Amino acid sequence: MKYLLIVLTLILTTNLCAQNHFSLQEGKVSWVKVYETDKSKEEIIAHFKSCGLFKLFRVEDGKIIATLRPQPIDKDDLEVVGTLPPPLVIKTNFAGTVIIGLKDGKYRVTYKDILLVGNGEMIKKGEKQKFEKHFVTKDGNSFRISFNKKPKTIYNLRFNQVFLFGDEKPKDDW
Repeated sequence: MKYLLIVLTLILTTNLCAQNHFSLQEGKVSWVKVYETDKSKEEIIAHFKSCGLFKLFRVEDGKIIATLRPQPIDKDDLEVVGTLPPPLVIKTNFAGTVIIGLKDGKYRVTYKDILLVGNGEMIKKGEKQKFEKHFVTKDGNSFRISFNKKPKTIYNLRFNQVFLFGDEKPKDDW
């Protein structure tokens, strides 16, 4: 019985770690995810250009480089509500820089310079604060323990919802 619990714990921990698309390098947070698709590069560009998610949008060297408009966390999403989200997560929007690399059959989203944008509840309306201010230790070497509990799961879920369109499948290799 003891060994069964250990094996189950290892399996669950491995699955949870595999879902982490956040990285921390030189004190900066980024989120990277690869999607497999049957859409052409042109169709992917057309989708993201017309979807209304971005303020600035350009295609350069086979990549989409864009500025994400502030996006909310859906408070009515049952997957989010089920985690009992921290107030900072659901009472601020997120924005930032997005680079979408394109290859035949897949695209890779790199989301960086992530900002929390206030809506007047916890941060002044329109005020932008760096993601790192709230979720990275002061020395910039690791995520805060509080981030690894619920915010990481919620942001992974929401970022995936924003950048997924159609019937794409998440993929790990680029």
